[in-house]
Amino acid sequence: MKKHIASFIVLFAALSPTSAALAEQAAIKDYGLKEYVRVSRDLPHRENVPWKLVCTIPYNCHFQPWIEFEGLTGKVLSFNSTNPLVLYLTPTESYTTIGGDEIHEAKNWVSGEGAFYSIPAGVTVKSVKYRETGYDTTLAGSFTCNDNDYNVLWQKAARTCYLCMRDHFYDCPDRERVGFWGDGTPELNQCFYAFDSKSHRLCRDLVLRKLEPKFYPGQHLEFLGEYGIWFYYLQTGDLETLRAVYDPTKEFLMETYKFGNPRTWYDWGKEVKDIAVIEECFYYIDLKTLRKMALATGHEADIAVIDAKLKGIQNTFDSKYWKGNCYMSKQVSTPDDRANAMAVDAGLADRSKWEAIHENVLTKKTYSSCFFDRWVLEALCTMGKQEYALLRMVNRYKTMIPCSFTTLWEHYDRWWASRIDAFDDASSLNHGWNPPVLILSQTIAGVSPETPGWATYHVLPKEAFLTAIKVVVPTIRGKIIVDMKKTATEYALSLVSPLSTKAIVGMPKGSFTKLNSIEVNGAVIWKGEFRGGVNGVSWLGEDADYIKFQVEPGTWKFVGQGVLPIGSPRPLPPPPANEAKLEKKSWTASASVADGSFLFSGAKIPVDVSAANAIDGDHWTGWRDMTKTQYPGQWFQVDMKQAQTFDKIVLDNTWALWDSPNKYSVSISQDGTNWGSPVATGSGQLGITTITFPRQTARYFRITQTGSDAKYHWSIYEIDVYCQPTKG
Repeated sequence: MKKHIASFIVLFAALSPTSAALAEQAAIKDYGLKEYVRVSRDLPHRENVPWKLVCTIPYNCHFQPWIEFEGLTGKVLSFNSTNPLVLYLTPTESYTTIGGDEIHEAKNWVSGEGAFYSIPAGVTVKSVKYRETGYDTTLAGSFTCNDNDYNVLWQKAARTCYLCMRDHFYDCPDRERVGFWGDGTPELNQCFYAFDSKSHRLCRDLVLRKLEPKFYPGQHLEFLGEYGIWFYYLQTGDLETLRAVYDPTKEFLMETYKFGNPRTWYDWGKEVKDIAVIEECFYYIDLKTLRKMALATGHEADIAVIDAKLKGIQNTFDSKYWKGNCYMSKQVSTPDDRANAMAVDAGLADRSKWEAIHENVLTKKTYSSCFFDRWVLEALCTMGKQEYALLRMVNRYKTMIPCSFTTLWEHYDRWWASRIDAFDDASSLNHGWNPPVLILSQTIAGVSPETPGWATYHVLPKEAFLTAIKVVVPTIRGKIIVDMKKTATEYALSLVSPLSTKAIVGMPKGSFTKLNSIEVNGAVIWKGEFRGGVNGVSWLGEDADYIKFQVEPGTWKFVGQGVLPIGSPRPLPPPPANEAKLEKKSWTASASVADGSFLFSGAKIPVDVSAANAIDGDHWTGWRDMTKTQYPGQWFQVDMKQAQTFDKIVLDNTWALWDSPNKYSVSISQDGTNWGSPVATGSGQLGITTITFPRQTARYFRITQTGSDAKYHWSIYEIDVYCQPTKG
């Protein structure tokens, strides 16, 4: 994997002549100097030996560390993000003191959720801050629902997307900053649902970017159709840009693109990739889009050739790939969820095949990465299986939702699945290809343009078991606000629709076991049939899924009366606990092995994994026993310097997700020598292990490994200790 990372960077530099021009146009906002939310030492602070100051930022961002200090001449300070992946592109900066009171700010921006400062002996640190910068756009959209896990996903996805915007769309802001078309597709998509119109410039730049056929042509297919070019046009109505890219798009699809290219990348994910089916589906989608582009830009003469190619795929697709219960080519021996989802998304799988695809593939296979799952989730919703789409989404993001990281990762569960099944230490924890903003705002809330520039749009919710949704979509015509609430007897859908639009509003029939009537602004307009009588509301009929109306600009409230099944196949997440976290700035930590470091990823970057890192307040830095994999008798110990009362310990090893303790016991001591019987025992959980026990008062606690793991080491990237409030 590490070799391909380096080759990506070189390849992008060679094949992206437009990136320098885009950088000149970039609008970067300086948010000014800000206070860290936590520093690992109370300031001012000085020590007689070299020491490290670790500082926490409230969320992942682009930043430059700043420091005010006093010291002697010739001392060397260094500083960087606590995120080790930045070392691929941004070496740790250093500064040599000139003596007396000084202020220094890093020259280069880095990304992460914390900074470290390595301070030489004798230097007094008076204060530290950070300067946040980022692409000049504002979070203008939002999504909230009654299940907070989806709210967390939307917020983390929006922050992830924002961090991948600067001079162009990045795949990630730390390791590469490469402008892949694949990553750029969901980033472009989500801009229109999360950010204000300033973000549209980056989207336009990506649409206008010169095609590079040798640069992963499969990613071009993912972009050059419904999901990239046409998505941009529907959102903006920018016909000038559509005209500019018509000829290059036509040339690429009709002349340049060759099937079976070995560098035709579509997804990381599992190696069970049915490329033949995936490729043909995307090509078919692109041809359908090219046809629409031809009509919009005055190239009607091309329609006959495009139609012939479309007909050729339609006539042979099933005979080549349909196996009676799934789509599958000769390239694979088991059906691929990606390939079958794309057959649905492309419209090549008719309704008669949907149930088989759902039952035999999409509920059984999870080969897709968090990049490609976007198309799986959309296919499920197209088939009316939005309940399973929501369940699949929350299950696949199960380690990202509760973790302390504020962004979404390159791989589900930090598991490198394309060539090997193992933890991937070089995978980014902020990767732009995650689509929850798009899926939740456009597909689940159901707000999407029907005609270019949002002149006509629809509100067709697919809320499944969610009982309340509020979404704000920042369109070029103004904000669209949709607020849905449902009970056992009523489905209420409120809409604020901006000027110069027409909205198609659908009452979802599948949300009812019995639908009696529909009111609009208090007047009954449907009771078995359309009754009319409300100015600004017209009848659009019904289909298998919705009873539809068209409304003029304004504020509308639709209420469906009837019988609605209310219930969720998953329990709602618990509310935040009311508990006190103990302050640990003065604590010290030790372990059964001496402090050390390890060579991080194929770049062989040395990373410190001393015991002190586990209590420095930063979940990017941690302790790892790299001497050997997990074995009974390993221990990690904390001296809290005075007796403390506590009843919960949380071990966070999300950075090294698979390094959770196989089995553990927790003991306490008053003197660090005499230990009683364990107060808790158990097995570690993936990423975050929460250990609870009857309230204890002690100065020391020790966690001992009682199990073994032949593959993974033991890591603790942060320890937090809590005391629950006394009941009563």
